[in-house]
Amino acid sequence: MTQSLKRQIVELPESLEAQVASLAQKTGRSRAVIVNEAIDTYVNNQLRWLTDMDAAVLDAKQGQSYDGADVLDWLDSWDSDSEKGRPEPSKR
Repeated sequence: MTQSLKRQIVELPESLEAQVASLAQKTGRSRAVIVNEAIDTYVNNQLRWLTDMDAAVLDAKQGQSYDGADVLDWLDSWDSDSEKGRPEPSKR
């Protein structure tokens, strides 16, 4: 099912507009599709980050902690073919 679209006006710096236009030309997709995908990716990543931060704050309030290296390894795996699950809390 296709979602209905709402028209938005987005102002871009000239340098970014040039990059969008170049990508559109090289991929054969419209600038609108590229901007839409970029916004979708950004919004989903930010919402995911905020959700995970809320969970981390709750864990900290409950006395749970995580090994920093495990957290960084997990974050580095995001959006890869080998994305890892959230690390387990450290044993105290």
